[in-house]
Amino acid sequence: MSVYCIMIVYYAAAGGVARDHEGNWIMGFTRFLGVCSPFEAEVWGILDGILILLNKGYRRILILNDNLEVTQTMIDLNLEDSGIPILRRTQRIIKAEGVWKIIHVPRN
Repeated sequence: MSVYCIMIVYYAAAGGVARDHEGNWIMGFTRFLGVCSPFEAEVWGILDGILILLNKGYRRILILNDNLEVTQTMIDLNLEDSGIPILRRTQRIIKAEGVWKIIHVPRN
């Protein structure tokens, strides 16, 4: 799954693309978020992708993200004291599923 974020003026949108293990397109998704930080928009994109894929029956997911800060924060599952509710929710889901992996993939 790839996640992207667009920040326009003070409004944000998030979305991503899901692919199978061979790189074939499964689906794409987007969401208008309104006013939020780029960090939160990235996390929303990850959460939306996770929830959509869980609802479709996928249980083993590799999340590819180009935002190093978000990737490092998501990997550190000991951040339950985070002041960002969307981050806590996303981390709880990843921790509960146990077979999810997130990797930083820099943009070229």
